[in-house]
Amino acid sequence: MTSDRNFRVIQPEGILSASVAKQMLQQFEESQKEGIKLLLIDLQNVAMIDSFGLGIIVSIHSKLKLAGGKLYLCGLQKQARFLFDISALDRMFDILPDHQAFYQAIQENSLV
Repeated sequence: MTSDRNFRVIQPEGILSASVAKQMLQQFEESQKEGIKLLLIDLQNVAMIDSFGLGIIVSIHSKLKLAGGKLYLCGLQKQARFLFDISALDRMFDILPDHQAFYQAIQENSLV
């Protein structure tokens, strides 16, 4: 997990199922306690996302939005990209290719 006082990057690995998703949720909750409003979930090292993992991502998005924050995703692998496309969640999330695109987006939008 990478952190800055204005944003946090969460980098889960492997299969995003219950145990990994719960760790990700815990990292998100810690960032909320610290007042972090910008979050990037880097899925580059995630081979597969199951329904529980997808539900956690949607939950994080909703909670962050209610708190006045913003969630970005990057590094979606083939299975994850397919899942987001067929569920139309690709329209709900800001999906970026990599960290560099995230840093550029938050600077261009004066979010840091």
